[in-house]
Amino acid sequence: MNCVDPICEMRDIHRMYDFLQSHSMRDYLFFKFAIHTGVKLVELLNLTVGQVIDDDGTVIEKWEVSQNQEVGVRIPDSLREELKAYVDAEALIKTDLLFRSKRTQKGLSRQQAYRIINTAAQQLGLEHIGLTTLRKTFAYHAYQSGISISMIQKYLGHQTSHETMKFIGVSKKEMDTTIALNL
Repeated sequence: MNCVDPICEMRDIHRMYDFLQSHSMRDYLFFKFAIHTGVKLVELLNLTVGQVIDDDGTVIEKWEVSQNQEVGVRIPDSLREELKAYVDAEALIKTDLLFRSKRTQKGLSRQQAYRIINTAAQQLGLEHIGLTTLRKTFAYHAYQSGISISMIQKYLGHQTSHETMKFIGVSKKEMDTTIALNL
């Protein structure tokens, strides 16, 4: 199995956005939703419209991991608006899968999802990109934005902070913190 990396550079994330959006709104939103929520692939592939849109027709503001209701992720307004526009444009109903095959109207397979992400990455010259990249990218940027490694660990369901650090590619040296008090 090949090792994949998070997409660390914001410019590369935006290049992926542009490439995917120029090919398919579904593919673009699949990528964007995944890196904003850190959702597990199996959940992402089986995500229904009803899981992201409330009864009153508005997109949820907070994504919560099914096994851990203590930690949630706020979905940016721009993504919420894009999801709503996509659902409306595709005339999807609550029981429909959010990301489905255009040909079969069934859920995307892991292979299809991999092809979408990997093809875009290859076209842009990004290496070591696969489906786990999506969750790693979420975790990496959460860590870089100041979220504690223990919160990310809890959200991802990892057993140790070391496991989480390894997952996002943060070395022990980068983790070292120096506290210097001058009381």
